[in-house]
Amino acid sequence: MIWVATQIGADGVAVGLVLSALVILPIVGVFLWLDRWKRGRPRLLLSAFAWGGSVAAFCAIWSQEGAQTLVDTTMGEDVGAWVRPLVITPVTEEVFKGLFLVWLLIYRRRQLVGLLDGIVFAGLVGAGFSFTENILYLGRTVTAFAASDTSDVNSIAVLAISLLLRLVMVPFMHPFLVAVFGLGIAAAANTRRRGLRIGLPLAGLIVAITLHGAWDWAGLAGPDPYLIYKIYGGVMVPLFLAMAILALVLRHRRGRTIAAALPALARDGHIAPDEVAPLAKLGERRRWRRTARRRAGRVAARATGRYQAEASALGIRTTRDQASGNRNGLDDQARATADARADMLEALGAPDARRLASSV
Repeated sequence: MIWVATQIGADGVAVGLVLSALVILPIVGVFLWLDRWKRGRPRLLLSAFAWGGSVAAFCAIWSQEGAQTLVDTTMGEDVGAWVRPLVITPVTEEVFKGLFLVWLLIYRRRQLVGLLDGIVFAGLVGAGFSFTENILYLGRTVTAFAASDTSDVNSIAVLAISLLLRLVMVPFMHPFLVAVFGLGIAAAANTRRRGLRIGLPLAGLIVAITLHGAWDWAGLAGPDPYLIYKIYGGVMVPLFLAMAILALVLRHRRGRTIAAALPALARDGHIAPDEVAPLAKLGERRRWRRTARRRAGRVAARATGRYQAEASALGIRTTRDQASGNRNGLDDQARATADARADMLEALGAPDARRLASSV
């Protein structure tokens, strides 16, 4: 944020921050809503957003400037005008955004239980990237307009177009593009085939870069001034809708899968029999956490929420094991569920914990 302030000034940061927050925070809320059946760890979710808004955004901006200078000096500015939107910008931005997902795949694979987790983490990375990018561009545009003749028609048109792009069109682009890569990452996390562990993320990254390149080319280098709107309406919007439908279907299926697996988890001793009913419905889970907080404080509520998430993940992995024989991560998840349950019991007070679940 300090670097952004050096580019657009404190007033620009203030204006850009407010406008960007108005758009990005609801998008973040949507991704957290998608994640309700198996809540990711809050620190990881926050880290995803922070990565997109800090490391990914600034590394992409700085690397683009360096690459652009190199291309301009070696190939000429005419070539650079095409190379930047087609190659430099999409590659740098998608790679730097995607590095967080690669880290998840390598070091936190257990958090990627299904495709929906890939969409959620990727979407938060993209939302963070859009947040910072919008602060920079919106702050610069609004402050430039304020310093100009505000009654000038051309200045008003530039402001209107910039607001349309940055408040309506662009905020959805980055979460969507990273989510394409996130699908490949999540699929790789849940396959036993080594070739697919590399091929699926690579395919997702290539698709994301290609779509990003088409978008940037239309906006920066396309000969038709309306091409960007044509591509947005004819290509991007249908793809957004397809991703949204996929996410909703995955969320609904996840809820059904978890509810169906709970009796088996109780039978195998992973959860208590009287926890089946409150774990099967989101409203009951919420009441369970509220009751835990009222009786034993925030620590108990957080521990209860963590247990609910780990039990959900175990239910998903158990169902997958029964369907395909893929025991990838099942034993680790069972231990994580047991640990989360022990933490919950300790936070609540063991004698009262089971009575608490049955009372919600």
